[in-house]
Amino acid sequence: MPNLYDHATPLTPYGAINAGVAPPDVFGVAINWFTNRTPLTSRLRKRPVGSQSFLFTNSAFRPRGAKLDNGGNLTNVATSFVVDDASIFDVDDVLKLEDEYLLVQQVDPATNTLTVKRGHAGTSAVAHNDALPFHLITNTRTGAAVDIGAASRKPSAFTQWCQTVQHAYSVGGSLQTTQNYVSGEGTPLDRDRMIAAQHCMDDFESAIYYGKKVAISAADSRPQMEGFDNLLITNRTKSPTNASSYKSTDLIRDTIQRCFDGGGNPTHLLVSTDFLSGFAVWGHAAMRVNAGETVFGTPIDLFEAPFLSGVLVIPAPLLRPGTAICISEPECKVRIKRPLVDKPRGSRGDAVEGDFIMEGAIEIDNEAHHAMVSGITAFAAS
Repeated sequence: MPNLYDHATPLTPYGAINAGVAPPDVFGVAINWFTNRTPLTSRLRKRPVGSQSFLFTNSAFRPRGAKLDNGGNLTNVATSFVVDDASIFDVDDVLKLEDEYLLVQQVDPATNTLTVKRGHAGTSAVAHNDALPFHLITNTRTGAAVDIGAASRKPSAFTQWCQTVQHAYSVGGSLQTTQNYVSGEGTPLDRDRMIAAQHCMDDFESAIYYGKKVAISAADSRPQMEGFDNLLITNRTKSPTNASSYKSTDLIRDTIQRCFDGGGNPTHLLVSTDFLSGFAVWGHAAMRVNAGETVFGTPIDLFEAPFLSGVLVIPAPLLRPGTAICISEPECKVRIKRPLVDKPRGSRGDAVEGDFIMEGAIEIDNEAHHAMVSGITAFAAS
């Protein structure tokens, strides 16, 4: 993921509070400190959003094949037949059915019927069994054709809601005056503020994985974002084949191959930490990639495995065991309405109190370009 920590431009600046002593925007600190614990919140590109909800789209790419659905075998002289979906084809498309090439001459989407020239490109027209798959090869025209129907696959829009995460801290005066607290490296208040910041980051990251959308309504004024677990429909696998003896080929089948089949270009694979031992079982121990370090000197966890063909591996501690998410990274963004902010309330009685708050949501364009698998219980060598 390029420019992981270049967040200078997209975030709206906030003024200081507490008489200018405590700058509220601590998001830059958090994404560096928790880069390995909350990798998506920390590393994905950030883009601002100025409303409680926003839209993103899913644009379907043109499938490269279909199958016969003729209700009977196709004879060698038939010039029209029914397919499972004719809407993806156009006049002058070239199809390949087994070893025979066919030229589409007419399309009837209402009945899923194609009218074709048989034995195109010097091939022989032969009989074919029903339900056979066939492939879209190309489209060929003279360049002078007119009255061509425009082919458009209308994108579908999805409404995402920004979610507010809030965690409080409160430390009494007696505890705050304790000496050598946290091995002498900080005060009790420092510790509690850091824990509150971690809880905010954890909850936001977990919502990116598993959130279920809740829209603002008269009955509920607390919106929630939709996460990968519910956003991904095309390539979501909850009961994988070989779940109790999961192999490297199974992982490719359920994640990387599914992304490619959906028209995506997978770049990163987030895995629950038990996958690191799974890679060893497969004989492909994950090898660390030099991804640099954060401003605090923390090495950024990034790995690769030879069998994944360039898709980078990121361990994600907050993913449930037996879970992997494959993403096309340029199509994933964190939309920030309010970056993580520290808002001290001041003193109440003898206690110093405050809140960490952040607000935003995940944006996943073209859900068919990503994949998620869960329910894996054990790994087995290929």
